[in-house]
Amino acid sequence: MKRCLEIIIIFALVMVSKNSCAGCNCDDWVKRGGYCVDYVKTKIATFPIPNSVAEITTLKNEEISKVAAGDVAIFDLGKYWHVAYVEKVHRDSQGSASAIDVSEMNFGGKLTFQEYKETWNQGNEDEWKRALCCGVTAKYGQIDTRQNIAINSIEQIWSPDAAAKWWNVDDGLLDKVRESLNRFIQFTGREL
Repeated sequence: MKRCLEIIIIFALVMVSKNSCAGCNCDDWVKRGGYCVDYVKTKIATFPIPNSVAEITTLKNEEISKVAAGDVAIFDLGKYWHVAYVEKVHRDSQGSASAIDVSEMNFGGKLTFQEYKETWNQGNEDEWKRALCCGVTAKYGQIDTRQNIAINSIEQIWSPDAAAKWWNVDDGLLDKVRESLNRFIQFTGREL
């Protein structure tokens, strides 16, 4: 039952790139910016927003065992995905990562009709159902924290440091290509 609630609750990554889900128009919820990915973007502006589930899986650029503060933990909740900013890594006696503390938005229990009415000043049951369809939780737009999340509950890690290292390798390769092209131009007297 708990797993089903989690699956129903969070699918913000998919919703940010797709303004419609299962027939729900979520444009207004996306514009409000209260999803988990919106929060992560405030912490790491370079975090890439995926446009599909396939692109979510390509975000993995670091091994889970190498998680560090400042990384993004990505959770697969079955049908939906959730991202959270890693604040702290807990290590066991051997120095291996065992748990993390995160900050996040839009992670929580199913938004009840009463919570919807109190939070959004609306008593329209159809709008509440649309909010649920759009992945709005009781913690939508609210920054929250969780502590001691087991490392084995993380599906993958996206690290801005690993992304920067990747670009540095490419920059070095690009410099070599430029140097080779410049030599070619000098040697042949041609311009490309």
